[in-house]
Amino acid sequence: MARPSRSERKTELLAAILDYLMDKTLAELSFRGLAEGLGMSSYTLVYHFGSREQLINDIVVSIESRLDRMRNTDVRDIDRDAWRAFLLDSWQWTMAQRNRHLTRLEFEATAQDIVAATPRGTAQEHFRLLHHKTRDWLMVQGIPEEYADTDARLFTSTFYGLQFDFVVMNQPDAATKAFELMLAVFFNNLETRLEAATQHPAAQHPAAQHPAAP
Repeated sequence: MARPSRSERKTELLAAILDYLMDKTLAELSFRGLAEGLGMSSYTLVYHFGSREQLINDIVVSIESRLDRMRNTDVRDIDRDAWRAFLLDSWQWTMAQRNRHLTRLEFEATAQDIVAATPRGTAQEHFRLLHHKTRDWLMVQGIPEEYADTDARLFTSTFYGLQFDFVVMNQPDAATKAFELMLAVFFNNLETRLEAATQHPAAQHPAAQHPAAP
């Protein structure tokens, strides 16, 4: 059997490292402790990752990549039932215990990144991606951009907040009930805005509420 390439070996190491971190933090991570935990030489880790900073970065990238399929799904033209199903599927996937700890590590990395000399910025990028994905979907439904942007931000912030709820409280059923309520509020608000636009078209545009002075 052929030996795995360096990139394949690095991928294998990252998978083992994520398993190791299920009950650890990024802050306490060191080459020596990690090598002992994985039963290998620290030189192997240095060879593949170079520095602790690069090791942490590769770990974070690996954690964040687990959501690539969801992030890369184009939802702009799907109907409401499909959008609801997509969101519920995404949520249920995050409720696994392994994902709880990966989310915990992701939040930890985000907190560190805020004060880093050279921030990765990926947490902000991923927040914007979900925010804009939701905003664009609402606009396709007929919601003006000004409202769609705020409604999508509320949705995105609540989605992240309920993930934090799960990380801290470890009560997946309660978090899921709250998520389902949030979805109901989201879709009810959509209907309310569309009805208002039909009955009072001018009132749906914020500029119409503040006419220019003569």
